[in-house]
Amino acid sequence: MNSIKIGRKESILILIMSLLYIIYGIVQFYNGIVAWWLPWLGGNIQLGIAVLDTYIPNAFPDVFSGFVLLTVGAVLLRGVHLKHLGNEKYYGHLFVGWLFAMILMILNILVLIADILDVYYPLVWGGEIEEGWSLAGDAWGIAPHLILGILLTLFYPKMKSILRELSPMKYRRKDE
Repeated sequence: MNSIKIGRKESILILIMSLLYIIYGIVQFYNGIVAWWLPWLGGNIQLGIAVLDTYIPNAFPDVFSGFVLLTVGAVLLRGVHLKHLGNEKYYGHLFVGWLFAMILMILNILVLIADILDVYYPLVWGGEIEEGWSLAGDAWGIAPHLILGILLTLFYPKMKSILRELSPMKYRRKDE
């Protein structure tokens, strides 16, 4: 497998992104613990920018989501660390972390689409729109999965070569 070449600026950007994944993972994990099991500890912690009725990104209370964000951040951080050590296998960690981040971003988009369809589907049958739902109020609306995933899409050109090598199309004969 050809290694992807990550320069110094890209390494710094991935380092920052991995730290953001870890920070938001800890915050969401904490928010989930407080919301589910220890409500007397207080309210949610938000690190995003307050816009209208929500934060961007919105660190919603979910222990499992926090754990997944921590995992993505740790894998990306390990990749940056291996690159700093000069280990040529760093690209495997970067690719897996990037792939996890893209899957989470796509999952976030699918949940948003499902929520939008759930609200507006009654219009198809002549019903009325469900009141009370808004993108700003939806926990998955503008989540860290979405914002950080969008930022990591910048690395698609670097990851494309690995995706091409992993593709099963590579191993097909031309006469098939």
